[in-house]
Amino acid sequence: MTWHLWQTPSSARRSFIVGLFVLVSLALTPIPASAARDDQAEAFVSDIASEAIEILGREGFTEEELETKFRALFVGNMDVPRIGVFALGQYARTPTAEQKTEYLALVEEFIVKVYASRLSDYTDQQFAVLSSQPKGNRGKEVIVSSQIEFTTGRAPVPVEWWLLKTDDGFKVFDVKVLGIWMAQEQRSTFISVIRNNGGNFSSLLEHIETQIAQANQDRDVKVTEADTAVASEATQ
Repeated sequence: MTWHLWQTPSSARRSFIVGLFVLVSLALTPIPASAARDDQAEAFVSDIASEAIEILGREGFTEEELETKFRALFVGNMDVPRIGVFALGQYARTPTAEQKTEYLALVEEFIVKVYASRLSDYTDQQFAVLSSQPKGNRGKEVIVSSQIEFTTGRAPVPVEWWLLKTDDGFKVFDVKVLGIWMAQEQRSTFISVIRNNGGNFSSLLEHIETQIAQANQDRDVKVTEADTAVASEATQ
């Protein structure tokens, strides 16, 4: 039997119709455009960063005063309850009502200590918002890309902000610094602590208390070193 490559008129007509249908369908399919930047989200991040830089730039603040300023800044703009629940992962339903209340209070304190400590390491800095884009398709989350720039010539530090849209405006859910999402980092740690202690939630509370105590100790050491440096300069 010999196979022919030629089509019959009817099959050719059907192929033409199918091809035409495909072309029309493609022509009518909207081509996705690059997502528009979210000016409000970028302004929100810019305001937070500007206030943080202003706090760091004020001389004469004690470490305790700096923490008080940062507490107002962070707690007012971060969704601490949601961050706390997220960090528990599959253990979110484990704590009792009393433990959950204690846990959220410790998480708030922990966030203030960690963020204030990390930010205080960035001096002589400026802040630049680079871009923003929606996260997911629900229109409730935005990622804002930015970077910390230094007048000393130090390489910029990239920072990404994961924002949630709420009825009261934006809230920070997570912050990525140098490639690490801080809330997700704590989620991994918190889950490991609970798991390694047989599901005992009290072990996590003790762990966070230890971390807070260590942060306070590190702060005191930093203050002592700064005072020593000032005294040394004064005697020279």
